[in-house]
Amino acid sequence: MTTDPKLLEWMLDSDPALRWRFDRHLFGAPPEVWQATRARVNTEGCGARLLALHDADGGWAGGAKRQIMAGSARHGAGE
Repeated sequence: MTTDPKLLEWMLDSDPALRWRFDRHLFGAPPEVWQATRARVNTEGCGARLLALHDADGGWAGGAKRQIMAGSARHGAGE
């Protein structure tokens, strides 16, 4: 199977929140490669923007912490 070079370029130039998954699951990169990319999620791109919206107490939107956590556990959220 041949992958379109433009698609590969897009994957390699993507946000760290996506890129580490491409590296790990699609490209079979060694752990030190995808873990380094994953470590950037908190400080770059959409992951950093999302974390910047955290309330000072670690919750969301003035108290949605419990609802989000309960919903995640109920739906089996994980990696």
